[in-house]
Amino acid sequence: MLFDFRYKFIESTPNVLKSKWIIFVMVAISTTLDLLNVTSLLVSTKFIAEKYNISTPIASWTLSAYAITFSGFIAFQGRVGDIIGHDNQFILNSFVFSIWSLLCGVVDKIYAYIVFRAFQGIAAAALIPSNFAIIASIFENKQLNIALTILTGVLITSTALGLIVGGAFLRINVHQHGIGYLTAAVSLSLGLMAVFNFPKLQKSKDRLKNLDYIGSLILISGLLLTVVGFTEAGESWKTPKAYVVLIVGLLLIGFFFIFENYICLKYFPKTHLLVPSSIWKIPNYLPLVFNSILNYSAYFGIMFISTSYSLNIDEVSPLIAGVRYFPFVVTMVIGVLVLTQVYGKFSQKWTSTLGFFIATLGLILFTRMDYKIHNYYWKFSFTGQILVSGGCCLYFVHYLNMIIENAPIEVQGIVSGIAQTFAQFGVALAFAVITSIVSEDVTDKDYLSKRYQYGSYFCLACFGAGTLLLTLFVHDVKPNQVKIDGSLDNSESKDEKTEGIIGRGSVSLKDIDGLV
Repeated sequence: MLFDFRYKFIESTPNVLKSKWIIFVMVAISTTLDLLNVTSLLVSTKFIAEKYNISTPIASWTLSAYAITFSGFIAFQGRVGDIIGHDNQFILNSFVFSIWSLLCGVVDKIYAYIVFRAFQGIAAAALIPSNFAIIASIFENKQLNIALTILTGVLITSTALGLIVGGAFLRINVHQHGIGYLTAAVSLSLGLMAVFNFPKLQKSKDRLKNLDYIGSLILISGLLLTVVGFTEAGESWKTPKAYVVLIVGLLLIGFFFIFENYICLKYFPKTHLLVPSSIWKIPNYLPLVFNSILNYSAYFGIMFISTSYSLNIDEVSPLIAGVRYFPFVVTMVIGVLVLTQVYGKFSQKWTSTLGFFIATLGLILFTRMDYKIHNYYWKFSFTGQILVSGGCCLYFVHYLNMIIENAPIEVQGIVSGIAQTFAQFGVALAFAVITSIVSEDVTDKDYLSKRYQYGSYFCLACFGAGTLLLTLFVHDVKPNQVKIDGSLDNSESKDEKTEGIIGRGSVSLKDIDGLV
């Protein structure tokens, strides 16, 4: 099997490097690189348009190309990781991610850069579900909760740090290429280190040759077309390249579920489905993945609005626009430190719902932003950031735990992959809606300010709807209620239930001394 040769070298690796917390740090850094590659381009789009003398919609494809392939391939890549092993998936795609990142760093042709960003997104789509699966494999019980809490803080913080990093690179000669060089160096280092210290992780019993490639092609095509439709709608919802592409994409996604649940089962019974039907039995999974659309739409939408407001209304530099979002980072760090101490003492359902409600209050403040009001930033944006950051921290921590705690280890990749697919739909939807509301080619500040306000109403509606969805459809689940397939168990005895709890720590560690 891929990279199996490395296991004979692991015994000579110092025990400290095989520590599960070292592995956690590596996974967290890898996941951070993905988000840095997204948000660093938020502050670079205007500069790219000016440098290459292209329109803002074309320049925005430097961001959209990555997001489109990421969302299109993440479910498929998560399933592949389940089959070949997420340790192998991490190592392989750390190298691949590094190569495409380096090409993004060295190329100076805008259309080539966009293409390389698309391939970079495919590699990232393999890393993200594997990263979550690796953490779920090497931690259990309270340590798993703490690890996911810290990871949540790292992820949300890195989205805001990406604005600062992107702005800083624009101040030096490397410009937008800097994030490519940084990602290439770090990802290559992580891949090399993982060869010598990552444990052999449990794999699905499925085989790659039996994977549903026809269904995968249908789903990937549908997802790609849908996100492209949303992206093109950012320029105009009335153009056929937006609504026709969007309709075809949605139809393909619908046909994918018909194909897997009826056609494939009848005519290709030996095929391993891309999306096993058992994952929909995981408690809270369906409402949570739908809620991720609302969460990511509001979260990335308000980040886009706040950053664009600073750049286009206040006319500050990209670096200052990024620094203005620093209160978000500080609040997140404090929130994570608190949650690592108190996690599990309160209801997951009501804590995550409270998080959405607090974020909704923060969005209300954002809707009041007006450059004509003295110190508007401190009155509305600064305070709004604190509330949105604190609310998102409460939600994300419990969202990740509710999904990963209740999912069988052999489908961790596809479970996190589908959740991320829905989330990326939210990002694409936010950018499309807000861009269609706000025309940044207009220079009148009063007009722009009002349009940004309308965009913030969209984000507010998303958080409000998310609060309602959590209140009505999510419920608390005790660990001993979950069977091995992830569904609720209401019939077994207490001892039998304990045996049926999902096998955290069921990784093959016996040949790797000192890992735990």
